[in-house]
Amino acid sequence: MSKLQFNKKAGLYYRLSKDDERIGESLSIGNQKLILERYARENGFEIVDEYIDDGYSGTNFNRPGLKRLIEDAQCGRIDTIIVKDLSRFGRDYLQVGQYTEYIFPEFNIRFIAVTDNVDSAIQKDDDLDTTPLKNIFNEWQAANTSRKIKRVIEAGAKAGKYRVCQAPYGYVKGTDEKKLPVIDEPAASNVRRMFEMRASGISPNKIAQTFNDEHIPIPSDYKEEKFGIPNTRRSHHLWSCATVKQILNNPIYLGHLVQMRTTTVSYKNKKTVKRDPEDMIITYNTHEAIVSQELWDKCREMEASVSQGKKTNTGYVHPLSGLVYCADCGNKMYMKYNNTRHSRKGPRIYYRENYSCGAYEKFGSRACSSHYIQIKILNQIVLQDIRSKIDLVSIDEKRARADFLRQRDKLAKKEETESRKQLRKDKARLEELGKLLSSVYEDKVMGRIPEDVCIELLKKYQDEKTELVTEIAALESKLSEMEKTTADVDEFIRRLKTYLDVPELTREMCMELIEFVTVDECPGKYSKEPREIHIYYKLIDKQPLPVRKCLEDSTCADN
Repeated sequence: MSKLQFNKKAGLYYRLSKDDERIGESLSIGNQKLILERYARENGFEIVDEYIDDGYSGTNFNRPGLKRLIEDAQCGRIDTIIVKDLSRFGRDYLQVGQYTEYIFPEFNIRFIAVTDNVDSAIQKDDDLDTTPLKNIFNEWQAANTSRKIKRVIEAGAKAGKYRVCQAPYGYVKGTDEKKLPVIDEPAASNVRRMFEMRASGISPNKIAQTFNDEHIPIPSDYKEEKFGIPNTRRSHHLWSCATVKQILNNPIYLGHLVQMRTTTVSYKNKKTVKRDPEDMIITYNTHEAIVSQELWDKCREMEASVSQGKKTNTGYVHPLSGLVYCADCGNKMYMKYNNTRHSRKGPRIYYRENYSCGAYEKFGSRACSSHYIQIKILNQIVLQDIRSKIDLVSIDEKRARADFLRQRDKLAKKEETESRKQLRKDKARLEELGKLLSSVYEDKVMGRIPEDVCIELLKKYQDEKTELVTEIAALESKLSEMEKTTADVDEFIRRLKTYLDVPELTREMCMELIEFVTVDECPGKYSKEPREIHIYYKLIDKQPLPVRKCLEDSTCADN
């Protein structure tokens, strides 16, 4: 190796990560500074500049101090880089090796790691053998430290310790040992109101608009104003749909802690990814709830609804908006406005709102027929049907419950019968497989069948047994859900009672009671045939959504 010439213009580099802080003073920035300054002074180096990365992991090479150090070395401002040891420069052996073996020699940069006795200007043969090993050990140490820290964090989460910098909107971190959330008014009242609005059928976007119209500060502005916590992010200082959804989907407001919700790709790649629900750590009933379980469930029901509702030009959402389907093609029916002008007695406008099949509106008669029905008439039909059920409950609740149970059972009876039949069949086959497996073992021991045939049969029977166990578990779970019929009917009756004195059909009423409505084709003008309108209710009508039919060219009628 030829001797390279250096002017001894040195740059001293210091790095300390949050993990290193736990080790003690030996790795502190101050201690590194003392070691490197003494080394530079004793060896005649001119200290041109110092470069510091405080709080950065060694596996991250996108560090501001390091980037400035490399730039100064490449442009000739310094020709020597001095660090305390190789781990201070980095803990990724491939990256460290790339710099020390390729980049630094290319730009005639001398690299010195004081306590590791590494000096690229006077490299010895044994150094060439041990330096890569030291880099690999440093990376292993980083990976091991990362694993240990994750275990500590996970143990704390399982013990119910609340490990966040700031509590979510509506709470503050407590002063107890576990730092559990404590309710913070008036933010908590805004959270309750948000859940109540969503449960009533108001969309997250409309909730955000309402809060903005009322000049309610967003969470970051509220924290800065009340607690003096500066908002470091760029912000329009307005509520957004995403912020509202984040609050509405956070189970902390039920009084439960859900921690370890995210993780990093690896100890090298710090990109945050969402963990699977089964890997999250949930601790129940740890603090005071802001919303009840009933209110939470109503919001989840709204999220699962087939409709979020569409506003008119005036911002009004019709009660059945998004809940009406064409009974023939399965597409949604959309609102349409008809204006009719008459000129004999001056301009007169008849303004009517109606529902029309979406497929017909897009593709005409080749897709479907209009299924035209006035919104006002459909609302009256639905309201009348709801009132008939309310009257039945008011007059004879016992009879109403029996009727609702029969209505629910009628739809589920066939499915339940088939499920129980399949369950009996699967259990019988599972018992039979147990006997077959025992028989194969006996035949093998007695020498009746060769070993390769035995292995093949065992694998075949075992695979079938595994599939059956999974199927049986799914069927038992399904039947268990079907047994909740009585509780669902009681909940439906409770909801009906809340609308005893409602004078008209409301959006909230439809969202709580109705799953969807189907409208049959409109009969001819002079036809005496009745038109069928089917109303499917939540909790008592377990009916799947209509299946959308597609055109012959495979283009769906309701893209």
